Amino acid sequence: MEHFVLQAFDRKKSTKGYLNENRKAGKIPAVVYGAGKAANNLFVYASEYERALKSITESTIITLDVEGKKLNVFAKEHQRHAVDKNVLHIDFLEVEEGKKLHAHVRLVLKGTPKGVLEGGVLENPAHDIEVECDPSVLPERIEVDVSSLEANHALHVRDLAQMKDVKVLTNPDTVIAIVKFAREEKVEAVAEVAAEAGTGAGAEAQSAETPEAEAKA
Repeated sequence: MEHFVLQAFDRKKSTKGYLNENRKAGKIPAVVYGAGKAANNLFVYASEYERALKSITESTIITLDVEGKKLNVFAKEHQRHAVDKNVLHIDFLEVEEGKKLHAHVRLVLKGTPKGVLEGGVLENPAHDIEVECDPSVLPERIEVDVSSLEANHALHVRDLAQMKDVKVLTNPDTVIAIVKFAREEKVEAVAEVAAEAGTGAGAEAQSAETPEAEAKA
């Protein structure tokens, strides 16, 4: 697991011209808040942050090296320019050492379910779970093997392997993955359409016979 360290610099001013000047120089304005401290205005290098974005998740702890002072943070949010898509600003949340935190950890499904090989369709209703733990043991992601999942069966949060010193807060009955046998549903749907079509044709035939029957009468 790669640990990301971003170089950061104290931001002396917040004027529009000063911020744009630094953006042109390849730096992104940022703010660090949390841990019971006053907000800290910083700059980080755009190239380093964009590289980290390719691998980090909401629960990845990043170290900001603020001119020699180390801060462990989460990247909570960033804003991009509507046209050129460059990152304009980043919000970092500082991790308070020695205090348990609540975080959402992404679920990553691995393997091809048996039920899918038989014609079923895999659905993934829950993409993450909420946990409580010390920052030092917070997982970046949780991999879930779904290869043995059969059609019309589901995996729930309660089926996840236990993680040492990590408490799962999400409801244990929450469905993580389920394979539905869509083939049977399609066959039933086709049969219903055919039945309706047959009924309609019968009605038209009956209607067509009515004038002749009336003429004979």
